[in-house]
Amino acid sequence: MDAQLQFVDGLLDLAPTGEGGRPGVKKALVGHGARVVMFRFAAGQVLQEHTAAFPILVQCLTGTVEFVVGEQSVTLSAGAVATLGARVPHEVRGVTDAVFQLVMLDPAAAPPPSAS
Repeated sequence: MDAQLQFVDGLLDLAPTGEGGRPGVKKALVGHGARVVMFRFAAGQVLQEHTAAFPILVQCLTGTVEFVVGEQSVTLSAGAVATLGARVPHEVRGVTDAVFQLVMLDPAAAPPPSAS
């Protein structure tokens, strides 16, 4: 595949089931200034407050999650998207079973070297 184009199919299937009460997480793609990470939440699971080093775009692909930033909270259902600046503390809560995609806008993210 040409390094100019990166492609991943089956994102919903890439999100693993979590263990130990934590959501499942798996890196799906890195390249061209973006890191795509898939999360799978069971209802009631929480990704405790944390920050991201770069701006992020988050999208709920199935189910419903609550995205919490300080005192502000938004419910994201399938098809909803939100953005957040770098280093802003936030938390994600599984309202229902859900698959959640995070895209970190990292200017240093580059495709892996292609095998020739």
